[in-house]
Amino acid sequence: MAGLSAGIYGRINEYDTKIFEKNHVAGGLVTSWKRKGYTFDAAMDWFIGTDINSKSSIVWRELGYLQDRKVDYYDELLHVRDKAGKLWTLYTDPSRLEQELLQLTTYQEDQVKIKGLCRDIAKFAQAPAFDFRRPHMIFGAWDQFKFLMQYLSCLKIFIDYNQVLVSDYAESFQDPRLREVMTYMFYEPECPHVPFVFLFQLANMDRHAAGYPTGGSSGVSGFLENRYQELGGKIQYRAAVKKIIVEDGKAIGVILEDGTEHFADLVISACDTRRVIYEMLDGKFVNDTIDRLYKEGAIHASVLKVYLGVNRDFSNEPDVVVNLLKDAIDIPGLYQKRKRNSLVIRHYSHFEPSYAPPGKSVVESFFYADYDYWKEASLNREGYLKEKEKVAGIVIENLESLYPGIAEQIEVVDVVTPVTYERYSGNYKGAIMGWMDDTTIVPDLLKKIKMNLPGLDNFYMTGQWVVTGGMVRAASSGRYAIEKQCKKDKRQFRTEPLKVANGVLTQNQEVACNVEK
Repeated sequence: MAGLSAGIYGRINEYDTKIFEKNHVAGGLVTSWKRKGYTFDAAMDWFIGTDINSKSSIVWRELGYLQDRKVDYYDELLHVRDKAGKLWTLYTDPSRLEQELLQLTTYQEDQVKIKGLCRDIAKFAQAPAFDFRRPHMIFGAWDQFKFLMQYLSCLKIFIDYNQVLVSDYAESFQDPRLREVMTYMFYEPECPHVPFVFLFQLANMDRHAAGYPTGGSSGVSGFLENRYQELGGKIQYRAAVKKIIVEDGKAIGVILEDGTEHFADLVISACDTRRVIYEMLDGKFVNDTIDRLYKEGAIHASVLKVYLGVNRDFSNEPDVVVNLLKDAIDIPGLYQKRKRNSLVIRHYSHFEPSYAPPGKSVVESFFYADYDYWKEASLNREGYLKEKEKVAGIVIENLESLYPGIAEQIEVVDVVTPVTYERYSGNYKGAIMGWMDDTTIVPDLLKKIKMNLPGLDNFYMTGQWVVTGGMVRAASSGRYAIEKQCKKDKRQFRTEPLKVANGVLTQNQEVACNVEK
């Protein structure tokens, strides 16, 4: 996202740009792939910035993405099916959510907390939409002050829901049934997020600032890829970058894995920053803050996913269901340290029926996973495949108890591990969203580093390793890199392309967008 965004804004501002892409398609982990007529999506759960009338969508509108895009909206975030088969629904409407959760407890303390949570969701839904044009991780003092003034009425919400992890928050409820349901507000036990992310998600879904755009992940990345090329941008595929060429303290180009050299006036990195800083640049442009970030900063957990193409119509099933199991299951290589007693199932029949042939369905089960376990397993190809088969077998066995007969209806099985994410994206330990920024030192250190490296000019870092968060923040970092360069070149920063007679923008300065994802 960051590389394509930088490329598009670069072309809009009349820079000659070229993207060096590691894979055969651009977009990094915002991708999908086909298996025997089924499509498996790597990234799209929910998409922030869909309200075309609010500031939250400005980046997508400038990139041209949202204008003609159909967006479906969520009435329900997820369901939790208890061991008795009863479905409990986490609604996006805070009043419906309150009614549902109050049924789970008779404790007055719980009831007060539930009413407070739902009141805060409603209040945040009425607050101004986030403006993603300038990533919050690179806010200056004035930006911070303006943000604080704008959200002064929500300051207590920011504080209250950013203090503990979801698992600790869930444990604070008295009724065991309520604790159990709230544990899964992010699908997974031992979730590495804070409750504010849940509140932020529901508030934006409720006011239709977050939804599911038709086409899923590849719909986003494919559109931006085409948009960039229509503007005259160039992409060299299967062109992984090995080194960044530096001369007199300035980045002047890149060396690809095949040894070829490409020179430019500006280099923008949109891949794993650890690799950029310590391998592509040999660790020559660091300081104590950077070293501390990469030694102590917590990275986002990777995931283990089981995708199934099923000859069965699941269009009547809820989109996401956390199934609480009667018997614990022991799935190898998970992030959590205890045996599993739940199974998350996502059905793509509602928002993306095109992902499966008519009358058939795509089913996905996912888990936060232990990278080190799967990296060790991958050293033995035969053993690695057996471990993947074991995981798929456990998932299918439990699905059979939920949906009798499904085992014989499965036509395709695909298992993705943290090693898969590492191989495809180059992300350190297969992290799916870069850093964890909820309760760690990461935000403070990133704010000091921003998008630059000490002693290196003509170079910007972009992407989720710089700004954290989802797709829109990655895209905004690419936007901001070009905005900064325009300011440096004493140009007016444009967000719409100039119209010229031959349909091609003037080419003045070359920018190499190093996209290794």
